[in-house]
Amino acid sequence: MIPKTIHVIWVGDESKRPDNCISTWAQHNPGWQLKIWGNDLLADTDWVNTEHMRAMSERELNGVADMMRWEILYREGGFVVDADSVCIRPLDDDLLDRVAFACWENEIARPGLIAAGYVACSAGNPFIGQIILDIQREPSVVHDSAWKTVGPQRLTDAYRRYAYQDLDILPSHCFIPEHFTGISYKGAGTVYARQEWASTKRSYGALHLKAFDADGRATGSVAPAAAAAPAPAPSPAAAAAPPAAPARSALEARHDPYFVQKVAVGKELIGRSRLDVFAQLCKGKRVLHMGCADWPITDPKTSLHLALEPHCLRLDGFDVQREALAGLAPHVKGRLYSDLAEVTDAYDLVLVPEVMEHVPDVAGFLAQLHALNAPHYVITVPDAYQCRQRHFDFVDGPETFVEVVHPDHNCWYTPYTFANVMRKYTPWHLDGMWFFNGISLLAVLSKHPRV
Repeated sequence: MIPKTIHVIWVGDESKRPDNCISTWAQHNPGWQLKIWGNDLLADTDWVNTEHMRAMSERELNGVADMMRWEILYREGGFVVDADSVCIRPLDDDLLDRVAFACWENEIARPGLIAAGYVACSAGNPFIGQIILDIQREPSVVHDSAWKTVGPQRLTDAYRRYAYQDLDILPSHCFIPEHFTGISYKGAGTVYARQEWASTKRSYGALHLKAFDADGRATGSVAPAAAAAPAPAPSPAAAAAPPAAPARSALEARHDPYFVQKVAVGKELIGRSRLDVFAQLCKGKRVLHMGCADWPITDPKTSLHLALEPHCLRLDGFDVQREALAGLAPHVKGRLYSDLAEVTDAYDLVLVPEVMEHVPDVAGFLAQLHALNAPHYVITVPDAYQCRQRHFDFVDGPETFVEVVHPDHNCWYTPYTFANVMRKYTPWHLDGMWFFNGISLLAVLSKHPRV
């Protein structure tokens, strides 16, 4: 049986430890022991992978926490949860009647990837012990991102390699009902916690200032001082409350409500590379890449299609430029098409990056996409709002408008016009929209359940 101990790891700046999040686990689970692992325990414990932890501490503290997680579970057993998680209901005792459990990160956004943030087992678990040994044997764990070398990808790869049948993998909604991509669980299943995604969003610096409602959602106000945690903690550093974000645009007061349109647009992808985001969305999936030839720039060294291929279970491509496809064909493993009528295979995802602005008949193009055998779509378009200062100018003397744009583009989009086109010409559900790549909007869409 899994012991009733909840472990939380926080290394680094202890003045920013999110006790507002951590305390929710104690509040909802008074019959459990809560143990916080901080800098002192990191320094004083004889870790198997001390050298790897030291190297990782210079790059990603979340990677240090991942390595601590495996050794804590092996030594003491219990349930290790991410420090940026908010518990919203008591853990059920029947969770303990297992050898080990974890949960999926997200069955739609990242199918097949086991989350490392919520793992439980009894002490001495051989599978967890094997993960520790596998990490120990690595010459380095800082040659790639921590989530791959010591975190969820390491856990997932070990689960498959060793065919460990005693790990019960719960649905993602149990602990991660909202993915950082915006995909959100709307069902009636049990939700124990919510994830703040502070590492992904780079928001750990302000996480300890947030307040949460009973449903675990941030209210946007500054949290009061957190209740004392079971482990000693330094007093929070004095910090001025950040100015409250405006709840209403000044534009609204100057225009008739009929002409004021509002669209939710996330900022989580700002600063992340185009390839990194696409690779995460496509990882382990059967993907059809629209506009795969990158015409007229068809250099294999800079090809998005070739860069994505290692991340996909299968990657096929479509492009209307037959000559460009002929140049790409010797370098790819998947199929290449120039006629959508020939595309009959099933896909998990259709990727449509920077294509719609070239299309003369957007409604017809979207109808063709809808006819494909695929449930999900990722579409990016150029965003006039982000580019307004860098791509447009008017020279007053010669009365000349200057625009920096691909000469084949037919239009720019805004969050509203992009969402409106999707709503008008498809029956799809808009799962989320984000500012992306400093120049674009990225939307994740799914075929409507009724279709």
